[in-house]
Amino acid sequence: MDHAQIINELLCLGLCLEQDEAPPRPPGEDLTLLVGGRAVCPPLGDSPWSLKAGKLCRDGRALNIPVEVLPPPAFSAESDARGVPLGQIAQRQGADCLAVAVGPTCLFWPSPNRCSFCSIGPVRDSDLDLEDKTPEQVALAAARAKELDGVAHVLLMAGVVPPAGGEIKHLIEITKAIKEATGLPVQASLLPPAFTKDLKRLAQAGVDCLELSLMSFDPAVLGRIAPAKVGLGLDRYVESWAESVRRLGAGQVSCTILAGLGEDRAQTLQGCHLLAEMGVIPLLTPARSCDQFELEAPPDPEYMAGLYAEVAALMRAYGLSLGMAKAGAARSGAYTALGAWELEPLSLLVRPMRNTQELDAALALRHEVFVREQGIVQGTDQDGQDRMALHLGAWLGGELAGVLRLLPEDDSQGLLRLGRLAVLPDRRGQGVASELLAQAKEQARRRGADKLTASVQKANVPLFARQGWREQGGFFAVHGWEHQEMTLELGYS
Repeated sequence: MDHAQIINELLCLGLCLEQDEAPPRPPGEDLTLLVGGRAVCPPLGDSPWSLKAGKLCRDGRALNIPVEVLPPPAFSAESDARGVPLGQIAQRQGADCLAVAVGPTCLFWPSPNRCSFCSIGPVRDSDLDLEDKTPEQVALAAARAKELDGVAHVLLMAGVVPPAGGEIKHLIEITKAIKEATGLPVQASLLPPAFTKDLKRLAQAGVDCLELSLMSFDPAVLGRIAPAKVGLGLDRYVESWAESVRRLGAGQVSCTILAGLGEDRAQTLQGCHLLAEMGVIPLLTPARSCDQFELEAPPDPEYMAGLYAEVAALMRAYGLSLGMAKAGAARSGAYTALGAWELEPLSLLVRPMRNTQELDAALALRHEVFVREQGIVQGTDQDGQDRMALHLGAWLGGELAGVLRLLPEDDSQGLLRLGRLAVLPDRRGQGVASELLAQAKEQARRRGADKLTASVQKANVPLFARQGWREQGGFFAVHGWEHQEMTLELGYS
C-alpha cells in the first residue's frame, strides 16, 4: 500500500491503540501520527489498523513505513498567572496547528438544531475547555505553543453568539492579541455572518484565512447533521465565500465537506466544483463517529479514494492546493487525505476571474492587444457589459497570457456570446487560445447554455473551426477588420 492509501484507511477505519502504545494526551486532544511525514489524526477504536512496538500494522502485519506518534504538547502542561492550565485554553491540532474555541458556546448547541459534529459543545460540556477565556490567555497559549512545540498557525473556532454577529467581536479581539504576541497566521472558522461587512472587519483585524463550512451539499444529509446550516440557505454561503475570496485571496478560504454519510455523490462533486471555481478549498473529510452522532458504518476507503481523486483534479483545474492556505484546517491537513491525492500544478491554467484585481488585469491585457498592438479601436475596447460578463483568464507559467468573456445573448434560447478573445503576442502558438475556447465551452454548458456565438477575426476562423464552430454567412468588417459570425452547438459538438 502507498502512503495515500494508508492515510485514507486510517482516517476512514481508525486505529486500534493499546494503552502503552502512545503517550498520554491532554483531555480533548486527538492522537496525532506522522505517517511518511504527513500529520494524521485517526479516530480510535476497533480497526484493522494498530500500533505494535512502534510499528504501524494492518491485520497484525507490520508495514515498512515510517510512523511516529507525536508526544503531548509541552505548552498544555503550563498555566497562566491565575493558575488556569493552558490546555484548557487551546489544544494542538495535527502537528503544528493550535486550535482555540472562541467566545461563549454556540447558541444552537443546547437546541435540536445543533450541529452533530460540533467541536466546541462537547468539550465545553465536559469542562475540558474554558468558556470565558480572555485574549491575553489565548495569546499566552499561542506564544508558549510556538516556542515549545513549534506551532506555526492558529485555528479560531466560533459558534453563533447573540446578538447577531456577536462572535465577530471575540474573533477580532483574540486575533489581534495573537498577532501582537506571536505574529502567527490565523484562520477563523464560523458560520457565514448575517452581514458581509463582518468579513471585511475580520480581514482588517488580521485574520489570514476563513473556514465557512457547509458540511454537505446533500440537503437531506445536511438537514440530519446540521439543521441550523440548512436554515441559512446556500445563497448566504455562496455570498460569504465570494466576499471572503475577494478579501483574502484564492486558497485562503475553505469549506469542510463531510463524506461517508450516505450523501449523493453527484451533488457532493457539483458542490466541490462550485467551491473550487470560486477559489474556495473543498476540504473533503471522512465523517467519524462522535458522542452525538454514531455512524452506521465507517466511510468506505475506496469510495473516499474516488472522491479524493476527483476533487484533487478540480483543485488542479482551478489552481488550488492545500499548501496555499496560510493557516487552519486546510494547512494542517490532519483530518483529510486530500493532500495525498494532489496533482502537480498545470503549466497552462484557465479559469474564471475571481476579483476586481484580476478583471483589471484582463482589461489591461485586452488594451495591449486590441488598442496598442492591433489598433482595432482607439482609446479603449471596454464597454458597459464588461462588469456583467463572465471573464476567463489563461495563466501560462503563472502569468496572465490570454482572456475572453462570455455574455448572455438571448436567455430564452440559451445563447451565450463569446467575445474579446485576446492573447499576448509572445504567448501565441502555445495553446492558450485553444484552451480558453475549450473552457468557455465547458463554462457555457455548466450554465445551461445550448449554443455559443461569436464574431471571429478572419485569422482565427481555423482555430474556432477545429473546435467545432461553424461559419454563419459571409465575412463582414468591424473597425476595418474582417470578421466571420460563427456558432457552436453545445448539445452536439
